[in-house]
Order: sequence, then C-alpha cells, then structure tokens
Amino acid sequence: MNKRKLAVILIVLIVFVAPISYVLYSYHSFGNVLKPGTPKGSEEYVVIYTPSAQFYTLTAEEYKRLIESGTRPPEGSKIFNVTLESYITGSPEVDLNLTLRSVYEYFTIVMGDPSVTNCKDNPQLYIGDCKYRTLTVSEVSGMVANIFAANYYIKGIHMGYDNATAKQYAFNQTYLRYRKAYLNFWTKIDVGRGKLGNGDHLVVLLIGPAEGAEENKVFVPRKGVLVVEGKTDETLRAEVVLIENIIGFQWPKGNETKTVKITG
Repeated sequence: MNKRKLAVILIVLIVFVAPISYVLYSYHSFGNVLKPGTPKGSEEYVVIYTPSAQFYTLTAEEYKRLIESGTRPPEGSKIFNVTLESYITGSPEVDLNLTLRSVYEYFTIVMGDPSVTNCKDNPQLYIGDCKYRTLTVSEVSGMVANIFAANYYIKGIHMGYDNATAKQYAFNQTYLRYRKAYLNFWTKIDVGRGKLGNGDHLVVLLIGPAEGAEENKVFVPRKGVLVVEGKTDETLRAEVVLIENIIGFQWPKGNETKTVKITG
C-alpha cells in the first residue's frame, strides 16, 4: 500500500469513523446512566395519597409500624412504594440534597419520550397518563426552578443588590438558565457524553411507562444527574413529592403541594 492510499484511509478514519464511533459510544453510555450497577446504599419509602389530596411520606419501616399499630390510611388512598438508591455517598438522602442544592449554571428537565408531545393534541396516542405526566413535569420544574432562584437571589444579595433587585435578578437568571428537552436520540447522546448532567449543568430525567420504566425508584447515578423512574406517571408525581420532602423543599406560600412527612 503506497503512502497516498494510506493517507486517504487515515483521513477517512479521522473524518468519518471517529466521530461516528464517539456518537455511538456516547449513546451506549446513556444506558449506564439508567443502569449504573450496584448501589452503595438504598432506602425504601412509602408515599400515601389520600382522597383529600394530601400526600404523606414515610420510610417503609415507619409505614410497617403504623399498620402494626392498627392505623391505616383513609379508605380510597393510593399507596406508592419507592426505592431510593445511592451511587455517590452511600446515603440516597445525602445524594439528593447534594445534587439538588448545589449551584449550577444551567438545568434541563427531560420531560420524557417524544411521544409525550401527543398529550397536547392526541392524548390517546400516549402510552401513559397525560394528566399525571403534565403534573409531574410541572412539579419537578417548579421545584428545581425555585431552588435555582433561591441560589441566585443569595448571589444577588452578595453582589450588593437590594431585596427587590435581587429577586428580579434571581428570576431573570433562572429563566435564562432553564432548558426543556425530550428523551430523543440526541438528548441521550448529550447525557451519555456528559454535556448534560455534570457539575455545571443539572439534568432531571423522567422515566415512566412511555420510556420503559421497570421499577419505582429515584437515584443520582453521577454528579448533576437525577433520575426519577416510575412504572406509572402517577407514581412519578408521587416520587417528586417524596424528593421534596427528603430535601426539605418548601413551595412559596400559596403554591405548595399538600404534604406531610411522618416520622416515628
């Protein structure tokens, strides 16, 4: 093989094969985000949703003691069993707090499979429940946006702004740094290669029936990535409420989701 042919082959490999290999590698790496292996620790929780639209969150052990004491949820209540897994510190509660309370430059809410768009005009084509997927997206987006705004409000105060100006600064910064996406091919590549989900860019992945959810669990596979997985869209919403309780998140007055954390 002469030098000219060898040079042509090398150019082809560099220009075409290498980028394609990188894309395929990044796409494959996304699977490791959803299935990161054996967790360092896990906790079982129970979320109760009563007919009066009240959420209660308990550990599985607390729920067991409640039942053994003869106390049962109101008739008609819905029970959601959720597993929290840790892949960073060994404590899922610590992982959640570290992930959601950290300061990022941007945050992206991945609302789900592109089929979620059917909820707008053709809800019958969506595999899951449009009502609860919409509520879940709204709940998790609002929670993260409020945390972002609080962080940038503090930054505004440190910059010397007065209260009103700091609030406006926080609102503007949160609006500019908020992204929405669907779980398509390119989003999976961006998450797989770390463009989304890192120390500067928080990403929240909603994995429900439309995305092939296999379990009801919440976990942080790496820094900057939060995965909320539920076999039904209603479970997804309950899991977001559980997250709010775990990290001690409080909605601004008048917008709160009615929740009670039971400890015993």
